[in-house]
Amino acid sequence: MKKKFITAFLCASIILTGCAAQDNNKYQDGPEITTLDFNDLLQENDTQTFEREETTADPEYLENNRNTENTETAQTAQIVEDLETQPQVATDSSQEKKSANDLYTGFIKNEVPVIIAANYPQMDYTTYNLEPGRSYTFTELGEFVNKSYFRLEQSEETSYDYAQYTYLDCPDSTARNLLIKFSGLGIYAPDDDSFAVYVIAEKDGQLYLTDFYECWARSGTRACKKGLLVSDGSNGAGDHFSGVSAVMTNGEITEIYGAEILTGWWASYVSNETLYREVFADNEDIIFSVIIYTIGEKMYYTYDWSECTEDQISLCETYINRCHEEIGIDWVTEEVVEEAIKKQCGLIGVDYNDIGQIEEAAWTNL
Repeated sequence: MKKKFITAFLCASIILTGCAAQDNNKYQDGPEITTLDFNDLLQENDTQTFEREETTADPEYLENNRNTENTETAQTAQIVEDLETQPQVATDSSQEKKSANDLYTGFIKNEVPVIIAANYPQMDYTTYNLEPGRSYTFTELGEFVNKSYFRLEQSEETSYDYAQYTYLDCPDSTARNLLIKFSGLGIYAPDDDSFAVYVIAEKDGQLYLTDFYECWARSGTRACKKGLLVSDGSNGAGDHFSGVSAVMTNGEITEIYGAEILTGWWASYVSNETLYREVFADNEDIIFSVIIYTIGEKMYYTYDWSECTEDQISLCETYINRCHEEIGIDWVTEEVVEEAIKKQCGLIGVDYNDIGQIEEAAWTNL
């Protein structure tokens, strides 16, 4: 049936084309040529044929013929519909999703928004939090930063000083994340160049704001290559901390390890002040440190008396033993800590060797 329709369609096209050519030749110079109107002939022939068939054909035959014509018409319409819709389907299937890099560039240019991830951190100490599920452009995110960090009663400043961005390769995949930094927030003190960094990750063609961190005069975090964040800071003269985290493919910041270094009197935090004074009495100036590592869900206690004299070391040993016997602290060696860090790296998909090859990432001004 399809071949019959296509053949008839081609024959009609050839005849009609010929007639059109003849009709155009009427306006050329030369003797007048009388032509026959093909449409009139065709109509007359159809009328005669119909009249002959009307007088001779059986009624049942006519009914079957009408059904056949209806079927051919329906099939022809379906073929035309298929031919018309097929190119559109091919066009749609050839369209590719934008790459993560294109989306990141779009956000920086204020053209593509980010959606706040469902598990984005919500802080109790802040007046404002980014609402999960809501979308923000770059400009709107900057407005949120201004609203969150600047108070007229505290400062005359109303806006961050400048913004920057950088890309970090993910340590657990071949993807990379976008980090946006807003500086000049006055978190610790006015004009302290403190800043907030927001982590943006791509998933299934959509950008998500997944995590953030803050830095000020007494707390710093450096964004480093291979997706690592190196932190350090101080809670007081003898209370310092450091650590390494990783920005994973999902955009979440996962801690590899954190270390709190307690020196001198601050070492009493692991026991109590009474025990500490009983041991060291008037020797509180001893440079003796206790280091508390947090790795995964476990805590590891170690110590450092490398700056102590032999006499001072004996006091340190007494303190360490009493902490074990009276407080229940299990001291470990640095080798045990190292193995624990290696294990944690393996669990989250980070190359342990990268921790020893830290290289800070470069930021680009916006």
